[in-house]
Order: sequence, then C-alpha cells, then structure tokens
Amino acid sequence: MKARRNTIRKLYREAIFKIFGFEDDPDMSEENEYLLKAISQDVHYGDEAPGQWSSSSLLEIYCENGIPNATDEFDPSFFGFPGKVTYNSDQWRLVDDYVNLYFKSLGLSDRFHHEPFNSAVVNVYRS
Repeated sequence: MKARRNTIRKLYREAIFKIFGFEDDPDMSEENEYLLKAISQDVHYGDEAPGQWSSSSLLEIYCENGIPNATDEFDPSFFGFPGKVTYNSDQWRLVDDYVNLYFKSLGLSDRFHHEPFNSAVVNVYRS
C-alpha cells in the first residue's frame, strides 16, 4: 500500500501546527488562529500549487503568511531575552519526523522530507 497524497498533506498540516503552534498555551490563541489559517491556505499539492516552483514535489508550502520557512534562525538575544539560537531547519526536520513516524507505525516504507526552495517556499518530496 502506498501513502495517499491527501494523507501526506493532512499529516504535514498537523505536524506544522504541532511543531510551530502554541497548542498548550491559551494566551497564544490569536497566534494559533493566524497559523491555522496559513496552514489551511498555504499547503498545496505540488502539481496544483499556484506558484509551480517545483511541480515534481508532493507538496508546495508557502511561508509568507504565517508558516515559518526552513531557512531562518531565531536569536532571542536580539529581543533582549535569554536562550539559545534556534534554526527553523531543525524544526522542519521535526515536522518530517512527525509525518514519517505515522507511516513507520503502519509498517509502510514511505518516507518524506522537506527541501527549502527559497526563503518563502518549502517543497516536500518522497525520500
């Protein structure tokens, strides 16, 4: 059995929210709504995506309306806060891991990975 693309898209949408959202913080409900809206509008099938940056990708994800891209870093010291620098690429790896764990748990060999196309687009491919 092969993974269906609607399942892949659904899982990436869930994973993006799990990794980048504030699920456990009721004070962040406005930010969560913003992210959920972006997730519902900006995760496209690669061959149907409006930008057609990579029509051979399974998914084309736009990172201009709330979904973090896969190339930036965040340094809390820039804002006067303590903490270490985090890299969006590390977070996107967790998104891939979330999706791949689902298929592994079903005993399927399907695996997926993201590749940044530029600072505003992330493509998802079958590994």
